[in-house]
Amino acid sequence: MKKIIFFFATMMFVFVIGCKKDKDVIASNKDFLTTGSWKLSAVVSDDDGDGTYETNDFINFLDCFTDNYYIFKPNGELEVNEGAIKCDPADPQTDIANWQLTNNETTLVIEGDSYAIEELNTITLKLKQTFSGNRSSVVTFSKR
Repeated sequence: MKKIIFFFATMMFVFVIGCKKDKDVIASNKDFLTTGSWKLSAVVSDDDGDGTYETNDFINFLDCFTDNYYIFKPNGELEVNEGAIKCDPADPQTDIANWQLTNNETTLVIEGDSYAIEELNTITLKLKQTFSGNRSSVVTFSKR
């Protein structure tokens, strides 16, 4: 009888441990944004407001701009690093701006300019800015 009770007690223990779910940790947009550094990888524009991004603006950017990287710090500071190539050698290597997430972490505000977060995960950040006449641009950053 003791063996049967021990067996059922052991089975209940195994069942309870086996069924215990780990709480899934869901990363917030702030977590994604402030982990690592970001590099500009694409910029497209919808110049006529028809919803189609017909202009690839990234191809016109100078190397001294496309090698910059961006570090969003948890304290609301954005560090912009000039990268290996500076457009003007007299420029400082880094500059600091302010950032914040608003609208339930769906909008990124940098120095007063608002960007809708189109996509944000461990490797991609896509920001959309809308202008008059339904014109818009989408800027894509990739994790470095």
